[in-house]
Amino acid sequence: MNDSHTADFQWVTHSDDLSQLALQWRSLDALFIDTEFHREKTFYPELALIQIFDGQHCYLIEPVAADHCPPFIELLTLESLRKVFHSASEDCEVLYRRFGCRLVNLWDTQIAAAYLGDGLNLGYAAMIQKYCDHTLEKGATRSDWLQRPLSAQQLQYAIDDVLYLGKAYQQQMKLTQSLPNSESWVTQDCEQLAARVDELDDIESAYLDIKNGWKLSNRQLQRLKNLVEWRERLARERDVPKSFVLKNDVLFTLAHKGLLNDQRLPDITNWHPASKRRYSEAIIHILKQPYDEALQVKAPLSPKFWQEYTHKLQQAKDVVASVAQTLGFEPDVICSKKLLRRYASFLLGFSNQPPRGWTSLREQYLGEQLHSIFQE
Repeated sequence: MNDSHTADFQWVTHSDDLSQLALQWRSLDALFIDTEFHREKTFYPELALIQIFDGQHCYLIEPVAADHCPPFIELLTLESLRKVFHSASEDCEVLYRRFGCRLVNLWDTQIAAAYLGDGLNLGYAAMIQKYCDHTLEKGATRSDWLQRPLSAQQLQYAIDDVLYLGKAYQQQMKLTQSLPNSESWVTQDCEQLAARVDELDDIESAYLDIKNGWKLSNRQLQRLKNLVEWRERLARERDVPKSFVLKNDVLFTLAHKGLLNDQRLPDITNWHPASKRRYSEAIIHILKQPYDEALQVKAPLSPKFWQEYTHKLQQAKDVVASVAQTLGFEPDVICSKKLLRRYASFLLGFSNQPPRGWTSLREQYLGEQLHSIFQE
């Protein structure tokens, strides 16, 4: 790899040029990719820049050049080409929203770092310091990436984000050779990460993300579900953050209290006046919908519920710790506490399918023992 990154930097502004590059890149083993985007005041992320390092040269790509460039979009789903990112969840979303495709053969260096003993959420700068012994300048992190021209500081930041990513990846691949099966674990977790885009518009289950939903009755849960689905659709329609429509704690209070005397909204001190003026009529209409006694809304499991399974959860954690030690990984890497509870709720019959993130390797190494604990 070439260390002279500024000399190799090339702008790509036309789809014809990008098409030629994409055809060349098809023969590579890996591409090192990052994106810059804005979404502070929008629901949908606005892609501002795509950075690529191909092992020799760095490219800064204007998103408009990729919009009508089938060879580039096909590259993102090419099985034979590994796409290397760091902390790729938002990159997966922004590329899916822009180009309508799910990344195939993704390698997330943050996930890989966790399996290599560097913690669950190793930042990019810390990773480069560790693997490349180089200190990155991060001053442009929150700058305006939609502006043109980009500043010299932004250009350097954008280039460094993929140049050193390639070097870190090479170090990781050497290290994975000393940990049997580590590459397989990373690969499966990256596949799961890429697949999360399928759930981005799962509006019907969004109410389950509201804190303290387990405290609500079935009547109140029906209100909450209706309010959340309305907010999800409106945020998408107007392309504004969900909190700009209605914050979660306000949603919860509205669902909990309902209408006073069946006609007046309750007083909520932290409800923004502009939001209240704009959406009161629609919210009243939702809250006036009749209660359906025959409809049982799925409720989140309460902390009290899990207290009854304290002993079994501890047994399960011990299993995870034992397997992790055998494999040479940290316990939270192969099965976090959150994932363990979700899998336990599946085993206990509160979910119809294993949770997202429960890979075939987790089932292979943990499934049988966890089944025996929760289904005895």
